[in-house]
Amino acid sequence: MTNVELIKVEEQGSGRLLFSVRVPTAAGKMEFPIAIDDQGSQALNEKTALRAAVIFAGELEVSLRRILNATPQPRSIG
Repeated sequence: MTNVELIKVEEQGSGRLLFSVRVPTAAGKMEFPIAIDDQGSQALNEKTALRAAVIFAGELEVSLRRILNATPQPRSIG
């Protein structure tokens, strides 16, 4: 099971918060920012940031699958 780290990075003003989501992978560690509106509590902010990460992961999967399926596959000779 992958261990996801969520770290509050900064308050951006106007009620915006920036979190960093860190995920260990087979290729190393991936990290990406998630900006959200302040939800009023640390627990709600973390939940909102993690939900945004799930949405991002789903959209990333769809985009990558589309790109990979559109890429010509090498033909085997034989």
